[in-house]
Amino acid sequence: MSLTKAQQIKEPRSCVLLLTLSCTLRCKMCCLWKNEEKDIKRPSLKEWKEFIASLNTTYDSGFTVIFGGGEPLLLPDMLTELISTCHQRGFRTSLATSGYFIDETMAKRLAESGLDYIALTLYSLKEEIHNYLRGMPDSHRRLMQAIEYLDKQRNPLEIAIDTVIMAPNLGELLELANWVRKDDRISSLFFQAVVQPFHSPPKDEWYNSEEYKFLWPKESEQVDLFIDGLIKIKENSPRDRKDKINNSISQLKLFKHYFKAPQDFIKKTSCSVLNDNAFTVSPDGSVNLCPYIKPIGNICDGNLKDIWYSKEAHERREEILHCKKNCHHIINCWYEEEPSL
Repeated sequence: MSLTKAQQIKEPRSCVLLLTLSCTLRCKMCCLWKNEEKDIKRPSLKEWKEFIASLNTTYDSGFTVIFGGGEPLLLPDMLTELISTCHQRGFRTSLATSGYFIDETMAKRLAESGLDYIALTLYSLKEEIHNYLRGMPDSHRRLMQAIEYLDKQRNPLEIAIDTVIMAPNLGELLELANWVRKDDRISSLFFQAVVQPFHSPPKDEWYNSEEYKFLWPKESEQVDLFIDGLIKIKENSPRDRKDKINNSISQLKLFKHYFKAPQDFIKKTSCSVLNDNAFTVSPDGSVNLCPYIKPIGNICDGNLKDIWYSKEAHERREEILHCKKNCHHIINCWYEEEPSL
């Protein structure tokens, strides 16, 4: 089966701009803080803006630009300038951050730039657990302050919480879910399952390795109880109120299967990377459909339309279409509905 027969190439509906893959925190489930990036040749602000302008030639105001990382706020001036550029062109903007660098001034700058949505990562309401997992003793306090500062600027900025299901915080996550449900400052909560730490050498059965096994819940029954609690919350949510848990019930059920037998998990259909109509731009300007294969081009060498329909892009799509890698990332941000297990 070829890509041309299996799937028509569509225009992208969103993109992730990674201004940096560095971070100052020392998270237990992520090794991006080991990235120095000192030898990276980055696009200039002018090149980033020209690339964003090229989006406007083809895509309408429904397009979403997500600023991720690493920690995007390590480059605050460039970040706010690019958010403002996207906002002026009618694109929806989203920022994923630890919240560590958001003081009152930064919160005002983000709001004034036109940012629509900000996702702050919180692992536990308990200070000691969150700080342990973040590897910084003041990270919990600074995140909670960030929520206060952002709330003062919130209209129309939407504040959300992201978190990760793992052994050290498993017993605290239902409390976190109920806190989000009751806190009017927070619009939503998104759960992800722990995967092999980013920027770590690939390991088969990483969850059994001496280095990372502490992250993996030892009793899948505890995961089941937690997931069943989330499902009950979703099922019992009043119909006249927004359900703040962003995960679908099918995704939550997939988490249960994943934590029981991660070695058995494999996608049943083609990878959702092909179906989401999205792409990622790395700190060096390279445009990627998938982080595990070669880029399809670079924003410094041309506009997105030329890159999107290039020979390299076609080759990468064929590669993704036939990929058999047991990639755990598609249970999280790349998740799509599949036939029941």
